[in-house]
Amino acid sequence: MTASSPLPPGPRTSPLRSALDLRRDQLGYLRHLRAAYGDAFRVRIGPREVLMVTHPDAAREVLVTQATRFRKGRGIQKMQDFLGTGLLTAEGQTWRTHRRLMQPSFHRAALSGMAQDIVQATRPTHAALLNAADSGAGLEVGSEMLRVTLRAVASVLFGTGLTDEELAVVEAELPPLLDHTASRVRSVVDLPRWLPTPAAQRSAAASRALDTIVARIIAARRAEQEAGTPGNDLLGLLLAARDEEGGGLSDRELRDEVMTLFLAGHETTANTLTFLLLLLSRHPDVQGRVRAELRGVLGDRDPTAADLPRLPLLHACIQETLRLYPPAWLVPRQATAPVRVAGFDLPEGAAVSVCIYLLQRHAAYWPDPHAFRPDRCCAASAPRTRSCRSAWGRACASGTTSR
Repeated sequence: MTASSPLPPGPRTSPLRSALDLRRDQLGYLRHLRAAYGDAFRVRIGPREVLMVTHPDAAREVLVTQATRFRKGRGIQKMQDFLGTGLLTAEGQTWRTHRRLMQPSFHRAALSGMAQDIVQATRPTHAALLNAADSGAGLEVGSEMLRVTLRAVASVLFGTGLTDEELAVVEAELPPLLDHTASRVRSVVDLPRWLPTPAAQRSAAASRALDTIVARIIAARRAEQEAGTPGNDLLGLLLAARDEEGGGLSDRELRDEVMTLFLAGHETTANTLTFLLLLLSRHPDVQGRVRAELRGVLGDRDPTAADLPRLPLLHACIQETLRLYPPAWLVPRQATAPVRVAGFDLPEGAAVSVCIYLLQRHAAYWPDPHAFRPDRCCAASAPRTRSCRSAWGRACASGTTSR
């Protein structure tokens, strides 16, 4: 902080006490600090002090208007061990180049063509849910959602290029790798990367197994591309992507983006689906309306991409789930130059985090902010819809233009 700038408000506490408070109830502790100190407050996370911002205007400062004065935070940097330099971890010109190359692969028309693959990937889960309902047996929904999203992402990424044996390896090896990565991201004490802990060794073995599979598929798809048949799955689209000079992604860059897409499209989507099902189970009235909407649009047939605009209530339920339980609920950044955020002057190296969880439960934008009320995001609720779009448009959606 500069001498002329007030310090951000925050508790006077020791690193140990702060660590215990965060460990006991991380989100509850942050909610308490926001209530006590306002939309921008200082919190100690291990040996570091972090400016936590929870208002759309401050989020926009960090993620958009002053994005060039920040780099991605330490937690995201730790993911490079597994993800390499994909969109999630890349910075600056590398990020911009990769985003330009990859963006056409995510246009609506391209994704619509993959809808049937996603539907096909859900069939085992659909059968498991029906069986659990008929038999009265319990089903661990979180684990089942992880399985279905992994199958869907693998199908969309690789089409038929992934054998059943390789899919079994991915299903076995990806979870421990993600668990170890998440543990390193959350840790406030960085153990040396070379330390051969059991988790580190298991993670390294899993990474090697996945790299072998991805390298084989990329090599095979390169050969198909040279023969004029690159495929219309996501990997085929990425292989065909070219910049203004005609250059594309190297094998290493493709590997990093594939691993990033596994992470971004697998665990985060599974978490959202799990929370969606939890919220619908707790609100049987909304669940009944969603069932009626689905029956009215689909009847007994499979869904298609063309059905999505005809399911506004289901869409609103997903949006409200993402508001209450954002998968990426914290966006860490580190200042690369002196910068002013939320009225506070920060020095180079200062840690700042945008708390999406608290931002999306801000009472100024969402009445009764902790309640599951999907109607607030439906077109039939115009004033609340404008409120939702105001906050999301100023902060959450702004992340699409940040590094």
